[in-house]
Amino acid sequence: MSDLSNPWIPLKSLIVVPVLVAAQSAGGGGGCNSGSTIEISVDTPCCSDPASAKHADILLEYVTWSDGTVIDEFVFASDIYDVEYEGPVNKFRVITGPDSETGSPGVFGIEDCDGNDSSVSSDDRTIFAQHMLDAFNHRNLNAYVDLRANAHYAYTIEFEEPLRDNSPFEDEVGELLVFEVAGNSMVQLQALDELGNAVGSAITVGGNDWKRVSPERIYVGRYSNNGSPRCGSFEYKATGVDLTDLGVNTLSSIRVSRPTNVGCSDVRADTRLVGVKTSVVPTAAMVFD
Repeated sequence: MSDLSNPWIPLKSLIVVPVLVAAQSAGGGGGCNSGSTIEISVDTPCCSDPASAKHADILLEYVTWSDGTVIDEFVFASDIYDVEYEGPVNKFRVITGPDSETGSPGVFGIEDCDGNDSSVSSDDRTIFAQHMLDAFNHRNLNAYVDLRANAHYAYTIEFEEPLRDNSPFEDEVGELLVFEVAGNSMVQLQALDELGNAVGSAITVGGNDWKRVSPERIYVGRYSNNGSPRCGSFEYKATGVDLTDLGVNTLSSIRVSRPTNVGCSDVRADTRLVGVKTSVVPTAAMVFD
């Protein structure tokens, strides 16, 4: 297992343009992260107002970066594995809005997967990884990992195709969209090579990196331990990450984990990651020293 204990590297500002895009990057990304909003266009078949789709499909359509680049091609997870969790039961879940038609609707706790909900077993972690994949392999953003414990966790996302940086330098176009429920927690991201070894630089996304989605806000529902909807909702926040921030120019898999060395900060991140197809083929110029 790779050492993921790197200290928090603050995100550099990402410039946002009022269109329908998210402008935020983690770990320092030249322009994806400035401003207080991130413009992301979604389709909500159930409702004319996305704010009313808290239990239903919130389908990602396109992102417009601050330089005017509009991208409607995304790269989703093809596998999730090496799930780790060292917290209590009823605190680590996969949630997909119960009225969703995309994905696998429901609330799935990690301890419930093997039929014995008193503890978290190896089988639980393996089956839970499949629930995570069912939430991360499509455009429905109302499908995410829900964490309610200040405990160690980690998992690896493998993408259906490599993400490629559109530029060898920091720029305003991000290759990752990272979502967090309420935008009040931190999450650590670490690029991995084909052997699962850490490469580049680990970054921590949190604090002012999270931006309000515009032009229309997005909300997700609240759910009890048994999965039944509760009153109220949480606002979804997001940020954009340039691969330059991660110290790589291509990315096939990424390790998501609890940050360390962040004091008393909230690390109970409820997250969803989506790759952004900014470049189709690598160029000779895209080589880092």
